[in-house]
Amino acid sequence: MIFDDAESPGPDGESPARSWSPQAGLVVLAWIGAAGAGAWLAVLVVTHGDPAGRLFAAVLGLVLLVGAVWGTRARPRLAVGPEGLTVRGGFSRSRTHPWGQVTDVRVLQTRRFGRTVATLAVDVRDESGPGADPDAAERLLVFGRLDLGADPVDVAATVLAARR
Repeated sequence: MIFDDAESPGPDGESPARSWSPQAGLVVLAWIGAAGAGAWLAVLVVTHGDPAGRLFAAVLGLVLLVGAVWGTRARPRLAVGPEGLTVRGGFSRSRTHPWGQVTDVRVLQTRRFGRTVATLAVDVRDESGPGADPDAAERLLVFGRLDLGADPVDVAATVLAARR
């Protein structure tokens, strides 16, 4: 079993598995916000509130609902273990990339709104299917702090250590 940002013992004394997920508190906050926006929209509809307010409440509720569903389903978002790297999307299934398919792991530092933001970038080569074009099968996986619930620099160090 893989735990959120924690270690679980690997089989036969191998390196432990680690996983990272969106922070549970943010996911709960998104669910509460979606419910609140839905209640606000209901009040505006019943009281015949202004159309702009109803539109704003509906869009806000929809965005928060999509974020809450994605944050709930994407747990764990990234997991590493002796067999490779497993990535789970919010609206798709999990996909495991064996270590032989992981070509590069790096941290990208960018300046946004006056501050430096770190993201984890992982290059993988998907060699599935007979006769697959090797150039068309390259993928770049990008994870931010919200995806991982941890500092991408620390996660990169753990991924690189597990890859060896």
